[in-house]
Amino acid sequence: MVTVQQKSILDVITEGIEQAKTLGHSILVSSTISIDHVDPLMFYEAGKKLFFGERFFWKEPHQEIAYVGLGASHVIETSEKTAYRYQHVELEWDKLIQTSVQTKQSATHIKLFGGFSFDPLKKRTSLWEDFPESKFYLPTYMLTSEKEGSWLTVNLLVTAIDRPDNIYKNLEREKLLLLKSNQNKPSGRTHTFTEKEVEVEKWLKSIENVISHINEGKLEKAVLARELTLHSDEVFDIRSILMQLQQKQPTSYLFAMESGSSTFIGATPERLLKKENQSVLSTCLAGSIKRGKTEIEDQKLERELLHDVKNLEEHQFVVQMISQELEQVCQELTTADKPTIFKAKDIQHLYTPITGKVKDGVHLLSLVEQLHPTPALGGFPQEKALVEIREQELLDRGWYAGPIGWIDGDGNGEFAVAIRSGLIKQKQASLFAGCGIVGKSEPIKEYEETQIKFKPMLTAIGGKGNE
Repeated sequence: MVTVQQKSILDVITEGIEQAKTLGHSILVSSTISIDHVDPLMFYEAGKKLFFGERFFWKEPHQEIAYVGLGASHVIETSEKTAYRYQHVELEWDKLIQTSVQTKQSATHIKLFGGFSFDPLKKRTSLWEDFPESKFYLPTYMLTSEKEGSWLTVNLLVTAIDRPDNIYKNLEREKLLLLKSNQNKPSGRTHTFTEKEVEVEKWLKSIENVISHINEGKLEKAVLARELTLHSDEVFDIRSILMQLQQKQPTSYLFAMESGSSTFIGATPERLLKKENQSVLSTCLAGSIKRGKTEIEDQKLERELLHDVKNLEEHQFVVQMISQELEQVCQELTTADKPTIFKAKDIQHLYTPITGKVKDGVHLLSLVEQLHPTPALGGFPQEKALVEIREQELLDRGWYAGPIGWIDGDGNGEFAVAIRSGLIKQKQASLFAGCGIVGKSEPIKEYEETQIKFKPMLTAIGGKGNE
């Protein structure tokens, strides 16, 4: 990687082209500039005309940091059902970064966005045809919005035959369009739609089957998800849904990833892993109960959850698995002695953070591979639970409950678990919700739990009328 002092984008492009001539292959060039504040949602919308199908939105809990990617200068993906999808992304990204030409600011702002399907061995359907087993893209334009300010990063792959002036003129034209379009505030548009629950009776029967298998000693826990489909007379507006999620789910990670004509979108409370240099942080979030209508009722439900044997057992599976996996790659590891409560708008969860210091040479994506799927999303033991899900679960999860997030040029990054989510295709949407099944589970209560977990997306799509 070549890091240059603060030069213009034209200088960086020219230097990249010269390096492409020397090395004989295309070169990534990246330039970052400080800009006046730009609303992330408006920037996302501004890219719709130029980059529809290639947009990414990410906002961290409490709305302090947001990233918006527009366009795809480079795509790394795997469509094959392979166990090496994590290594493929890691190797391709490292190879791209090693010969890149970046301004000093770009070294901290360049990011690769994307994610992985939940289970590459699960039979696929046409529902997820736009999303391969893994897909990451380096945005052509990336907005970074933080408390300290806003930055615009431009990423390009240049070749030996490219002409700097032509590239620069095109960039300036597009940049002007994107920033000029950020003048109109997005409206809080809502949608009218019909709902259809998919094969509820069969799903309840599959819950009974899993409970029987657990009580027979075949496994200890499995997570089964189900689907709710929505149909609208007009195209669902992604920006409006993001706006509603932003307002109603401030403690969650917000994400939206376009691929072709589909958008995978959600507000997940669950971090899988964050890596910053040698420090790592994971979150155990399993065991849940609804929120109370009053503060007194809410506290009563909180105490009930903290002492519920079924939920505590389910939570402990997650703590045990994540701790064991991270112990193998960490010099230090700290796990809280007992869970506390994490509260979202419609639901509250048992919560245990785990922090550690990883050994030298441990890559973020190898950590993601080790942890996914945790017992909160798959079950326990992991392989037996995955087999059970493949046999009993009725839907094609696709990217639901898979890892989604970003990685930067230094190997740092963050991945969340893509729950409380849905796949939107023009006028149709599929929402997903799952629950952890153990020996003490009751099918009807698990069904009621999924109803609560559908609410964040239903409320965001339908607005006040569906609260």
